[in-house]
Amino acid sequence: MSLKKKISLFQRFDVKITVLYSSIFFLLALLQSSFLYYRLEHNFLKQVGNMLADEADELIDEIHDEYMLNQAGNKISDEADGRIDKIYDEPLTGNGLLDGCLLFDQDTSKRNYFPIYFRVASPRGEKIYQSKNSLHIAFPAWEERPDFDSSRMKVQGSLLIREEHLYLPALERKILVQICTNSRRIDKLTSNFLENIYIAIPILMLLCIGGGVLVSRKPRKTIRNITRVTRNITSRNLRERLHVPEVQDEISDLTVTINSMMDRLETSFHEIKQFTSDVSHELRNPLFALKGEIEVALSQKRNEYEYRESMQVCLERINVLIKMVNDLFLITRFDSNKVALEFEYVNLWDIARDMYEFFLPMAQEKKIDFSMGECEEIVIRADRVKLFQVFNNLLDNAVKFTPENGAIRIALGRSRDDGVELSVCDTGVGIPKDRLGKIFDRFYQVDPARSWTESGSGLGLHICKKIVEAHGGRIVAEQNQDQGACFRVYLPATDEDVERP
Repeated sequence: MSLKKKISLFQRFDVKITVLYSSIFFLLALLQSSFLYYRLEHNFLKQVGNMLADEADELIDEIHDEYMLNQAGNKISDEADGRIDKIYDEPLTGNGLLDGCLLFDQDTSKRNYFPIYFRVASPRGEKIYQSKNSLHIAFPAWEERPDFDSSRMKVQGSLLIREEHLYLPALERKILVQICTNSRRIDKLTSNFLENIYIAIPILMLLCIGGGVLVSRKPRKTIRNITRVTRNITSRNLRERLHVPEVQDEISDLTVTINSMMDRLETSFHEIKQFTSDVSHELRNPLFALKGEIEVALSQKRNEYEYRESMQVCLERINVLIKMVNDLFLITRFDSNKVALEFEYVNLWDIARDMYEFFLPMAQEKKIDFSMGECEEIVIRADRVKLFQVFNNLLDNAVKFTPENGAIRIALGRSRDDGVELSVCDTGVGIPKDRLGKIFDRFYQVDPARSWTESGSGLGLHICKKIVEAHGGRIVAEQNQDQGACFRVYLPATDEDVERP
């Protein structure tokens, strides 16, 4: 295997996860095994210590019993004498201390697993008795202690030693006792335990690695599928989607998120294409009209008045194009959230009155009944210039699409949710019910058959929607009860908004 393949292997997701979790498992298993080993050894030592304490108590009981028997004048039976003499070639002395040690030595000499070794001495360390099987044992030196009736555990090599300083009330004397056993059996048990751990951990590690690779195959397969599908996604192929796993987990959430992202990207690309197509279409008509006007003016020799009239028409068409470009630029800034609104206290009644006075001559020229209904004087924080643009677009459309002898009515007041409601209603050509939801789309025109000079660019209502939404409000279009359309603008009124008295 080449170095490149080795590197790529260790860069794989499933390999990294398997190595990580195997390392964590190894550390945890090592810590747990060390803890179990420590607890096992500690419990063994504790049990042996308790056993030695019981043996020391039994030795004291033997000494006490023999002393009490001797004091009562009882003699050891001939059978007992024969037993002791046969084992030690020593008769019982009649001394309770030595007799108790001899009998205890006889009882403990039969031990196989944990042989007992002991010796008894005077407070000055002079040996009184030492078990026959402990002659090869190197007992530690006696420790001087200020108080008797105390004990201490020691470890010397393979020996576990319990040392006791005792005062025997019955004998009215002090003695020193060292009783011990070897730890070979404990060492053997702990060694076997360690060997089992050394065997078990590598086996568990192999099982962990194998299980990790097996379990991580499915996530790796899913991720590879995600990589494969996303590589095939381009601007010309945005319909590709990932298969969502049936199991609800993080991989499923990731797949759903990527699919949602692709839905948004597809929608955005579609909007960009549609926007480009719409802009090209909308700019083409006025440019062709402008070109036609210039070609007509240059087709033959004309007088100064005709040239001036032709130039005037061209200027009007150029102004329309400039307005369309400015509207497109404003929409682009709204889409990229780069429009900074200049908030100030604005009197909506003043704006409505100014716009009413501005459009009144146009309405009178078309013999339109233009009126202001019930209007409250309301002051809110808003961008004055942008609100003027909203009023201007709504009233311009109302005057443009309302025929002669029609009616337009403006109203301003509080809405049901304590906000602000502005309505512009007319008796014009109206909007079909099935097109009310599209009226605020870019370049949308209810009647495409109208010329671009009559119906406009189709951007005004879209800009109104963007401005109103930037103020935290909403705008809706409705069919008028009698005839025509009614546009309602709802703006929020915060605690800082006040009504003029």
